[in-house]
Amino acid sequence: MILSVLPLVLMMSGQAAPPPQQAQPAVPLQRTTQAPRKVYNETADAKAQIAAAIKAAGEDDIRVLINWGANDDEKCAKFPQVQRDPDVAPKFSDEYKLVSVDVGHLDKNLDVAQGYGVTLAAGSLPHFTVLDTAGKVVAQVSARDLAAEADPAALDAKKFAAFLAKHQAPAADAQPLFNAALAEARRDNKYMFLWFSAPW
Repeated sequence: MILSVLPLVLMMSGQAAPPPQQAQPAVPLQRTTQAPRKVYNETADAKAQIAAAIKAAGEDDIRVLINWGANDDEKCAKFPQVQRDPDVAPKFSDEYKLVSVDVGHLDKNLDVAQGYGVTLAAGSLPHFTVLDTAGKVVAQVSARDLAAEADPAALDAKKFAAFLAKHQAPAADAQPLFNAALAEARRDNKYMFLWFSAPW
């Protein structure tokens, strides 16, 4: 009601009516896309990274997997997809401590890689090195050996899972530990507490 009377009041007072407001065009909402998370920490101390992984693996009696690569390499950038594959993912939660080492444009951490017998070359990234709990090399494999037939620029998850399964730490023989604990319990006239567990 007030809006319909307003032009009449303005005309009687000698003022011109305000021009009708034009509808503003709708501004399309822009999606904010986050940059993909980098696989390789480009400022990390590679030696410290590996040492920490070896220590953590030793506590769980599992292996270390070093992933040598670079953030701007196509195969390396696709590694997280392979890591999430149902055949591969359990290996990283149960059998391996993963450490990703940045090698830039084959101009970073090459001395560290060479210390583990790794010679990196164009087309070989990512390269993987398996270490035992003492930090000794167990196995090596490059992207060339793990390439997917359907997409040469991607890693084959089944090949990768087979590699991890082949080189994971063997299950410890519990019998000697059991015998030693039982003998100690008998000697001290105590009970023995037997605890079964799993890494998951």
